[in-house]
Amino acid sequence: MGTIVVSHVSKAFKQYPTRWARLLEWLSPGRQSRHQQKWVLQDISFTVRPGEAVGVIGLNGAGKSTLLKMITGTTQPTSGSIRITGRVAALLELGIGFHPDFTGRQNVVMAGQLLGYDLDDIAMLMPSIEAFAEIGDYMDQAVRVYSSGMQMRLAFSVATARRPDVLIVDEALSVGDAYFQHKSFERIRAFQREGTTLLIVSHDKQAIQSICDRAVLLEHGRVAMEGAPEAVMDYYNAMLAAHQGQQLIQSQPPQGQVKTVSGTLEATIEAIRLTDMQGEPLAVAFVGQAVKLTLSVAVHADLDSLVLGCGIKDRLGQMMFGTNTYHTHQILHGVKRGERLEFEVQFDANLGVGSYSVHASLVRNHSHIEKNYHWVDGGLVFEVHNRDKYEFVGSSWNEMTFKIRNAGAGTGKARRATEDGEAPDRPLVVVDVGCRWGFAEKFVGPDRLFQVYGFDPDEQECARLRERYANQAVNLVPMGLAGTAGQRTLHLTQEPACSSLLPPDPALTERYPALACARQVSTMEVETTTLDVWAEQQGVHAADYIKIDTQGTELEILKGGRRLVQTARCLEVEVEFNPIYRGQALFAELDLYLRSQGFVLWKLSNQVHYSSDGAPALLGAEDAVFYDDAQRVSRPVFGGQLYWANAHYVNQSVLDPQHLPADQMARDITLFETLGMPDVVIATRQYLSNGGVE
Repeated sequence: MGTIVVSHVSKAFKQYPTRWARLLEWLSPGRQSRHQQKWVLQDISFTVRPGEAVGVIGLNGAGKSTLLKMITGTTQPTSGSIRITGRVAALLELGIGFHPDFTGRQNVVMAGQLLGYDLDDIAMLMPSIEAFAEIGDYMDQAVRVYSSGMQMRLAFSVATARRPDVLIVDEALSVGDAYFQHKSFERIRAFQREGTTLLIVSHDKQAIQSICDRAVLLEHGRVAMEGAPEAVMDYYNAMLAAHQGQQLIQSQPPQGQVKTVSGTLEATIEAIRLTDMQGEPLAVAFVGQAVKLTLSVAVHADLDSLVLGCGIKDRLGQMMFGTNTYHTHQILHGVKRGERLEFEVQFDANLGVGSYSVHASLVRNHSHIEKNYHWVDGGLVFEVHNRDKYEFVGSSWNEMTFKIRNAGAGTGKARRATEDGEAPDRPLVVVDVGCRWGFAEKFVGPDRLFQVYGFDPDEQECARLRERYANQAVNLVPMGLAGTAGQRTLHLTQEPACSSLLPPDPALTERYPALACARQVSTMEVETTTLDVWAEQQGVHAADYIKIDTQGTELEILKGGRRLVQTARCLEVEVEFNPIYRGQALFAELDLYLRSQGFVLWKLSNQVHYSSDGAPALLGAEDAVFYDDAQRVSRPVFGGQLYWANAHYVNQSVLDPQHLPADQMARDITLFETLGMPDVVIATRQYLSNGGVE
């Protein structure tokens, strides 16, 4: 394992007033000094521990490259010490050591020897170096005809042919095409996972924040700041406008999110609020939910121009999306001292599950470099949860439709239906109970494979969704479902999606900040029916997929739809592990019931924890999910008690296809492909490929 220890390192260069002064210094008795010392670095200390990734940033002239040259031994410090353990690979300058008249292959041999490889090692590594560099026939042409990007490809391939204990990278990776940059960073990440210690110098904010565990900021040859990459990069970003005489303040509130504030304060952002479209405050938004940010601004001086910038950052501080009113052609001119302004920013939270923060800024023009009035990073923190979208990974939500076809010949009705692209013998029926915001995208297509029914007691929401889809395959039913038909009280909450036939527990909604959305604001009487009564009235004889998300009444709805539930191939049900609503059934009761009806639990997704201290971003540990004890998926676990998740159940008969007709297998394959459950699909296809023999 590699380590880097930099202890009180300083570096000075001699500056002579004339070209003769150096000679006179050497010839004068006693070597009389005729130079001045230019200190490039002063008292630099930091440690890079084994397996850690540290980024070094700073303005041009801050001493970054000089520091790396001392660490790699190409120059020596004036004072202090540097200690490195392990085998080192360094990328300081493109093609350093390459001879322009030798071919790429010959240069690989020479560079490899400089790295300590013998000729046998180089011969063994040559094919992998050549394959990774992907420069083709240029490998046997003189390096002088290479572009800078080609030199970088070859230099990086040689330096990383074997995993080093310590990898040091200067700005080299900023050169070259996007494809190779992605490829190079993936190799660096792979080295990290295997224990390589990384020291990287880059102006690329995304690279520093996505790769590094810590960052070191150099300013005028000294360490100005060391800490989490997000906080350091925010501080560095504010430094870019330091010539304006601005203030710069960093703080860390109890939530743990570093807040960086800078600017001349000629105009200030007084408040930032996140709400739903009705103006109700949100601590938690849901994937795809329409939300709005309201920013209150106070003007403290006459301004000829005022531009508001706004963006959303992930928990690592990487910008998910951002723009400003300069680019939207909404610049305010002639703003007067004493004015108060309010900016409303509307957008859909098409974000992945996780924690996000709001960046906001007030500037004069298109960026903060010319004039920065007020710059706020981490001004507001919020969570995004997934309630009605299929499970996905990543930092943004985007509906995807998968179509899978096999070009080879197949036999049997089920193979034709699922591999040659033909539809099953009838449309598959989807029933979504609690369909607010949108639910049918993955089921809507030109092939008309699905007939979809969505339930919500809010007639206005059903009308909105009906207009959104405008599709005969999607039917909106403005009706409440329950365990029995009749009149019930609907408890309306701050967030309409949290309304329930059961009253929310005020002890929880008041104590848990994230549960403010479930605070009761009023009630209304609604007519309810059961799934089975509705299905009989509408002539719906089977439902292939049923999804229920009704804030605590899921079990009674399942019991009121016993006949229809028996026909389902898959159920997705929101389950609670701790009651948010009074009298609601918990996971254990629901699981026991569904097992008695012939369903098996397949997976839990979207597990949600709530914390009474308002600190959901507090990292508690790392959990591991195992598949057959072989495939391990690690994920962070945050503070707070487990409250709810989505439980996915599969009908037991799906897992025993030998008793199923071919048309049912065709429908099962189509359904589970659409739901993103490929393991169920594979099992059925394997049975078919074996000619119906397990």
